[in-house]
Amino acid sequence: MEDEKMISDIYAIYLREILRLWRQKVRLVTMIMMPLLWLGVIGNAFNSVMNLPTQGDFLSFLTPGILVMTMVFTATISGITTVFDREFGFLKEMLVTPIKRESILIGKMLGGVTQAVLQGILILILAIFMGVKFSGAMSIPGMFLTMFLVSIAFVSLGLAVASKITSMEGFQMVMNFMIQPMIFLSGAFYPTTFLPDWLKIMVKINPLTYGVDAMRYFAIGVNEFNIIADLLILLIFSITMILIGGHFFRKS
Repeated sequence: MEDEKMISDIYAIYLREILRLWRQKVRLVTMIMMPLLWLGVIGNAFNSVMNLPTQGDFLSFLTPGILVMTMVFTATISGITTVFDREFGFLKEMLVTPIKRESILIGKMLGGVTQAVLQGILILILAIFMGVKFSGAMSIPGMFLTMFLVSIAFVSLGLAVASKITSMEGFQMVMNFMIQPMIFLSGAFYPTTFLPDWLKIMVKINPLTYGVDAMRYFAIGVNEFNIIADLLILLIFSITMILIGGHFFRKS
């Protein structure tokens, strides 16, 4: 009976997160327009001038990086709903009800992961219409696995930060400060071989590097590292972020 109640509570929180997204039409439009801008404008603009050290065109190379980048932003920004709920008192109302904090945490995590993966699917569809050829049907499970690991890690990171930040403005500033360097040092926009040696050290300690590398391997068959190492590092990073996010959320 207790397990059934917990599942019901998780579903209620999850459904609220999805309905909130559906009602915010601006977020839905942004989820489509931003990848379209990156792939349609920037990808095609540099497609004919970028000489890659690997086979294939620049648009195909860029697509997995844009996919991971947009999922990361969507996943982390989902943590702002926690700040919003705290500011307007809804989180306090939930915490005084007989709902376990773990149920709230899991429901919010699943809601953020769903939003990030949905955006990833939209990017894949847009990329196919733009002529990007993926490795094949067998690559799809690997791409979805990478999507899940990346999204759950950064949703957890967003919830951890949201548990300590009391304003939406502060949350956005902190997340941008943390995420943007990770994006630019992940190889999302260019091969990391283009970078100087002192920056390559930072690339290798950046966990997002391995998410981009794994996604690029499954999407177009190109990677710089070992795919097993990519997935293992992603898994360790995801578990670490879940534990940290859960700890801070319970203590908030």
